[in-house]
Amino acid sequence: MLGVAGVSLTSVPLDWDEGATLSAATRSLGELFTLAQHKDAVITPYYLVLFVLTRVFGESDVVLRLPSLLAMAVGAGVTAELARRVAGQAAGITAGVVCAIVPSVVLLATTARPYGLAFCFASLSSLLLFIAVRNPGWWRWAAYGLAVALTGVFHLVTLSILAAHVVILVLAFVKDRDRRLFRSVPMVGVALLGLLPLVWLGRGQHQSQLHWVATPTWETLVTLPGDIAASPALGYLLMGLAVAAYAALPARRYVELVLLLVVPVAVILTVSLIAPVWVPRYGVFLFSPLAVLAAATITSEHVRAVAVPRLARIVVLVAALAFLALPAQFDVRETHKAPDTRAMAEAIHEQARPGDVLVYTDYAWTMRPTLTHYLGELEWTEERPQPRDALMKLTAGQNGTLEVLEVNDVEGWLSKAERIWLIGPAGGVYGAPVDPLAPEAQKIWKIKYIAGKYRVEDSFTFSTGRAALLVRKDAVQPA
Repeated sequence: MLGVAGVSLTSVPLDWDEGATLSAATRSLGELFTLAQHKDAVITPYYLVLFVLTRVFGESDVVLRLPSLLAMAVGAGVTAELARRVAGQAAGITAGVVCAIVPSVVLLATTARPYGLAFCFASLSSLLLFIAVRNPGWWRWAAYGLAVALTGVFHLVTLSILAAHVVILVLAFVKDRDRRLFRSVPMVGVALLGLLPLVWLGRGQHQSQLHWVATPTWETLVTLPGDIAASPALGYLLMGLAVAAYAALPARRYVELVLLLVVPVAVILTVSLIAPVWVPRYGVFLFSPLAVLAAATITSEHVRAVAVPRLARIVVLVAALAFLALPAQFDVRETHKAPDTRAMAEAIHEQARPGDVLVYTDYAWTMRPTLTHYLGELEWTEERPQPRDALMKLTAGQNGTLEVLEVNDVEGWLSKAERIWLIGPAGGVYGAPVDPLAPEAQKIWKIKYIAGKYRVEDSFTFSTGRAALLVRKDAVQPA
């Protein structure tokens, strides 16, 4: 996992959501806690991790994404250990490799968001549960409770794995009648008690953060394997291998792993019928039990394929999985379907002139921190000074949100600007018009003013982002 994801750790510039991460992690501690009162409270623990790292190691893309990479690598290792305990050494190695094959896992390993840490601790909590159920010592339950708490700390939706754990514990007690299993109750109780502040704040911010999430339908369930894998062919094949694991595993182990896969999905989709919270990337933690089930089938000793040795069968099936994932693996290394603000910064740097300013459209709030980030990495001179953010009155941190506060006096602040770089989504993205100064764009006052005073000199598209160079209509043209 370190090799497969690490090789492309910075090949793609920071995306839409990573702009929010960059903005939050690089503000002061007081500003960060002020943000938590208004937005992203449930992600604040993750922002605090990056707050510390950026203060020590700087704000490079590597530093921002390294926690996700390391967490996914540890999560893949934990998944391998779970598979080893359930189905043997070969299954363990295969399960770890399967994790590194899945495009969505690789994508989130190279994304500065909390999903990698959630995957890691969800996988760890399941492994520790399996260990504690079979040897229910107090310290094992304490370790399990800590893993559950950290799962919720880094992503509350991932905590749905706990519902599967409860069912597994109930089934274990029914079968074994071991009262030591009740030691899990106070440990889980303490973990949940510690998460109450996040749950409370998250409940109050649900509408502002997830208002765009659609209520799930039957189609959501049908397309779920392909959606969470970022590759339909791979997702459905893994599901088929998971079903086939019934013939490769003892019944109890098979049921436990299926519960880890099915119960969280049932909980999240049921909750989403009332308050939609299902987004495919939130389900990345499901690949831990899915990889274990698939690996158990691939490496099963019960399969008696004619003239096909076990090792050859493993190699062929893993190679087939990798082949199906290949197009999506290339895709996640080329774009996160977000503006390429790194290339945008380089283009502005190449053509900048003294007096140039930046103006952002109302759709570009997460482009602002990433473009500022990449502009700051370039070398500027007196002959080619860095364009200033012309309309910013208060930074996002000073404003207490993820958006800056802009001035109302657009005319006064742009009165001396002969050239403007208008930054926003490319035409057709989030409803942005192809012409950045089109009449429909002029519903926004600052664009209406700019359209009256400036003309489009040139326009550059960078993936889903655009930088339009505007020149004042009455400017003297160079000889």
